[in-house]
Amino acid sequence: MNNNNNHISELTSRIATLVEQADYDSALSFYASLFEQYPEFLGPEMDEPVTKSRATHIHNAANLARRALYNACCKIGSTPRIIKAVNMLCGVEKKAFQHEVQKPSFLYIPDLPSAPFSNINEVGGLKDLVDALSSHQNAFLSCVKHANDNYVHEIGEVPKSDDWKRLSENWSSMHLMKGGDLTEHAKRLPKNVIALFNSSILAHCPTHAPEVVISVLKPKAYIPPHFGISNIKWTLHIPLVVNNKAYLDVAGEKRTWSEDTKALLFDDSFIHSAENPADEARAVLIIDIWNPHLTSAEKQDIQKLMREYANWSARFGAISVLDKRFY
Repeated sequence: MNNNNNHISELTSRIATLVEQADYDSALSFYASLFEQYPEFLGPEMDEPVTKSRATHIHNAANLARRALYNACCKIGSTPRIIKAVNMLCGVEKKAFQHEVQKPSFLYIPDLPSAPFSNINEVGGLKDLVDALSSHQNAFLSCVKHANDNYVHEIGEVPKSDDWKRLSENWSSMHLMKGGDLTEHAKRLPKNVIALFNSSILAHCPTHAPEVVISVLKPKAYIPPHFGISNIKWTLHIPLVVNNKAYLDVAGEKRTWSEDTKALLFDDSFIHSAENPADEARAVLIIDIWNPHLTSAEKQDIQKLMREYANWSARFGAISVLDKRFY
């Protein structure tokens, strides 16, 4: 233990010197090393109180990590709304939502047109893509019985309530694309089906999107209201096994399924919920598509932003939130 304390003291002294010299990048690298070797020093507090010195290092490490994110992303943005979105993501500007019912938890692009529900005909080429995917319904149906992953864990932070605990047992999934990459399940599909996932309509911005998921909501299951993570994409639901009792509610607009429903298209950055009150399961194919109001240059901005964010997150993401316990 004494050896550990001595090493921690050496590292923190070195960090203090680097901070005094305004060599913040090197200081952050040392904090990352400190966090990796001695997570208990910067990490969640143990039984003992946090000393003033330790609290200072926790704050410094988190602030330097957030500074690194801004430095990596601050030059990204071909339009004012992307520049503002980057500033809000990096914490330089306070996140300000335009609609009370639209509050994505991760990336928000202001002044980006949208609506709770949209018609697939409003997006160029989407109807043809839906028709092509629907023609392979049997291939997707063959996956439904293997959709056994817990989908609640995939949609971001959710309240620790009884409704969400029950839902974790009643909402299952199978990813065909995750963060822009094909899964092993997808690779077993026919090649002409896989080729459809290359469509430029899909929100290709790894590691954020697209997601292509088979989602199964069991009988009598209810998904409580929640927000998605970004408004850069819209969510497409193509029916696989549906009934006229199951519904989606997006910002107070409720849609049910019928035999002639080709697909439902909605923006999950609006508050939304779903329920399947029927006696049989509801299964849909979920696909992320670009918000069609983004320009080509803005899509490139977002792709670059997601690459920079993923690189930063892998190195410093955990450090950037260490001081949350103090607020």
